[in-house]
Amino acid sequence: MGESNGTTRRRERFTVELQPGVVFPDWSAVRSPRAMEAIAAHLTASNLEQRWSGYTAREDPVRRAVLEGYLQLGRAPGLPWLTKRTGLLLEEVWRIARRLAARDIVVLDDDRGRIVGAYPFTDQPSEHRVRLGGRTLQAMCAVDALGVGSMCQADVVIESRCRACNLAVRLVTSRVGTALATVNPPTTITWFGLHYAGGCAATSLCGVIAFFCSDAHLDGWRAEQRPETRGYRLAPDDALQVGRGLFGPALRPSPPAAHAIAGGSHGAG
Repeated sequence: MGESNGTTRRRERFTVELQPGVVFPDWSAVRSPRAMEAIAAHLTASNLEQRWSGYTAREDPVRRAVLEGYLQLGRAPGLPWLTKRTGLLLEEVWRIARRLAARDIVVLDDDRGRIVGAYPFTDQPSEHRVRLGGRTLQAMCAVDALGVGSMCQADVVIESRCRACNLAVRLVTSRVGTALATVNPPTTITWFGLHYAGGCAATSLCGVIAFFCSDAHLDGWRAEQRPETRGYRLAPDDALQVGRGLFGPALRPSPPAAHAIAGGSHGAG
């Protein structure tokens, strides 16, 4: 991977190279025009170009290690765990963690000097729980939960609630996180709100991305709580595609051919 991972705009679609041959978002996983439009609007609302500008090869191992820590530990890894995982000094890990937080890739508790979130996961209590490999992890929002299976190349069970009436919502993935086997209730809909503020999706955007048991309950909630918030009403498969596009590349290894090319050329993607 070159020292700068290049942010590009192709056909009005933002991309960031995480590793050679691995780009975020994964537009190839998004077939529905509705899902494509939702991701594009989300990336614009959350200032992707500005946040990821100058993203470097030094940052990516720490970003990956934080996610791997969540999967192994069921919570955010501490700095000593990350130093062992990455081979970097503790001070360097913390400096990089702060850069990732400035990009809104991880969430920090500065007072305690620790990581408390890394999209799609959070240490905070959440209405969205994801069961994976014997662990239950808390997801930041409904779409984050839907992206976990694709990110981990494994099937997951998502347990959540209708934001309006608190009715249990349960989704089960198939085909290693790339399809939905079960949606209960079958009338479940996802609201993909676009309210981004304060440079932190965890405290803004994630609060308006939720499951609803029906269109009627989504309409009622919006009328009472968020009538001014723009967003997208997504059918279950559309919402899954958004989750796959945003989180599928997060832990994807670089293809061997891309490594060979990167070894001979250190340009931006």
